[in-house]
Order: sequence, then structure tokens, then C-alpha cells
Amino acid sequence: MTKEEFKNLFLKLTEYTIPFGHEDKIQNLLPSGFKKDSVGNYYYQIGESKTLFTTHLDTYSQDYEKVNHVIDQTNSYIIRTDQTTILGGDNKLGCTILISMIKDNIPGTYYFFIGEEPILSGGLFGSSEALKSNPEFFKQFDRCIAFDRKEFGSIVVRQMGRMCCSSDFAKSIADEFDIRGIKWDSTKGFGYYTDTAVFMDIIPECTNISAGGFFEHFKKEWVDLNYTYQVYLAAKEVDWEKLPVKRELETRFSKEESKIDKYIGFNNSRISSEIDELMKMIDLSKTRDISKEGVRHLTYSRWLQDFDLDIYLKSGKIIVNDETMDLNLFKSYLVSEFKDDIFDEIQYNKQLKNYKMVQKIIKTFNLKASSSR
Repeated sequence: MTKEEFKNLFLKLTEYTIPFGHEDKIQNLLPSGFKKDSVGNYYYQIGESKTLFTTHLDTYSQDYEKVNHVIDQTNSYIIRTDQTTILGGDNKLGCTILISMIKDNIPGTYYFFIGEEPILSGGLFGSSEALKSNPEFFKQFDRCIAFDRKEFGSIVVRQMGRMCCSSDFAKSIADEFDIRGIKWDSTKGFGYYTDTAVFMDIIPECTNISAGGFFEHFKKEWVDLNYTYQVYLAAKEVDWEKLPVKRELETRFSKEESKIDKYIGFNNSRISSEIDELMKMIDLSKTRDISKEGVRHLTYSRWLQDFDLDIYLKSGKIIVNDETMDLNLFKSYLVSEFKDDIFDEIQYNKQLKNYKMVQKIIKTFNLKASSSR
């Protein structure tokens, strides 16, 4: 596809905002030969491939509205709006890349999901429902790729507080892109979530790649199609099947009844609930909860940092870094290790005038009111 054809496709895809429930209105812009699954997602299968390419058709909007494009006078591949609506580059940039790759007959399975944005669907609707309805179909893939990442040079290695792909996999993509003129910024590898996160428990390597969009979800959104087109040219040349598959799949959540004494299991569950509340106060999210042979393994993580706190519960006791403690000692441990985070949460809730939460944090961690800054 020529650069001008690529641009015109993007302009057609973003002619209107596409809220959840309106995705069929751009069906005519998809290449012929698509299939629809039971959820309403569109997909294509080209050749023999263990690569799943994904994008989403909906935009972060509540209404189906006409978009008024504003094309930069000095660079006609910089596209904005008149700021009465969003542009919808998230993720029509990804759609444009995938449609172009389909037309080039690049091997892979291409999935166009509905309802990825949370504003109406709750988020990740099409991908979650597709996995739920047909898990065996998605287990065939070794890698899941979305061009659904903001700005330039990012290859996401961590989302939803977990490693979503191996460093070897990300570096291999970076190397392939580098020889085609696209530089990798390894500091931008931390994301929140997109459809690829749905498949982290069944597909080893899952990532999102920058596609040249800025200020997604806002009316000041703009895109640089010069970069997007460069990504497309690189993507169609990469031999995706030869990329390394290194990340090991693991069960992250399993709360099956333990066969050990029920009293011990009860104590572990009670303490786990209290730990959950403590973690919320220092902005850590649970990313693992596994029970095995009387030991409950909890992991709490930061979404935008490479940080995990592993906690083990055994016989009603808490074990952190091989040190056994009760709940009070654990609170003291949190104060010593996460003091700044606790105070940041206090200040954040003060700004929100949520004084009940401020008092709760102070009381929970036995802090002096005067020490809460």
C-alpha cells in the first residue's frame, strides 16, 4: 500500500467516532473475506502462522459523531481534529496497519475486536468474550501483537502489573525494527492494558507496539502517519514466526480448597483479606493468588514499574523475604519499606478531601497525625 493510500484509509476509518455497539458501521472498510465470531468480532486467517495480530474497532467515545479532520499545513501526514471530538487514532492506527498487512497477504491471524475501550463496554469486552467462548482457538498462538501503543518507540513488556512478554522477545522486535529505521525506547515498556493483556495466561509472548498516536482519549489527540506508515513497512517485513518464545506461562490465580485443616485455611483467607486492604493503601495491585499444600502465595505489583512484592501465608502467619511475622509486624514492615508511598496516599486523599481515608490510613499504620505531612 502506498503512503497516500495508507493515509486515505486512516481518514476513512476515522470519519466518525465509533463507540461500542457501532463497530459494524465501518465493516465496509474491512477487506473482503472476514469471518465473524459468536461475539461479533471480525477476524482473518492468512497462511500457517502462530502469530495473532489484534486491534480494536471502537473508540473512546459515547456518541457516534462526525470527525472534522485538520491536516497540518506543513506536513500532510500529521492529522488532528477541530477539537470538537476525539480523532480515534486509538486504535484506528492499528486497524490501518492490520488492514494494510492483510492486503499484502502477510501470514497471521488478524482479530478486530469490539468494545476494547471501557467507556461503554466496561473494557476488553470483545477479546475477553472471545477467549471465554473459544479458549482452544487462542491457545494455538505463540505471540500476540497489537499496534496499540502511544507515541514512538515503545514495545510493551509489562501490563496489568505483570510481565506480558520476555525481554528476549521485545529485543528481537526492536532489532528487526532498528534495521528498518525505527528506534526502541526501552524506558517506555510499561503499559496499563489492551486486548493483548487478555491472552497473557495462554499465549507466551504478548505485546503492544507504538503506532504514532498522541493524547489518545482527548479532543487534542493527533497522529503522525509518517511514523505509522514506517511501522507498517517494518511489520510486513518481519519474520514473526522466527521470533524467540521465552516467557513461561503460569497459573496466577487459583483458590482451590486446600486439603489441609480447614482452620488453617480460614486463617489464611482472613489475613489475605486484610493484606488486600493494606496493599490498596500503598497503591499495589494483586497479580498472583495461588494456594498449594497449605501455603498461599500472594504477589502485589506496581503497574508502571518493574516491582513485585511476594507474600506467603502459612498456618496463619505472614512470610516476607523469609521472615515470619504476624499482622502487626507486617504493618510495621510496610511503614519501614513503603513510608513515602503511605504518605503520598495520605496527601492524595487530602487533595480529594477524603478525610475519612486519611484517618483510616493514619490509624491503620499507627502513625502520628503530625507526621502525615
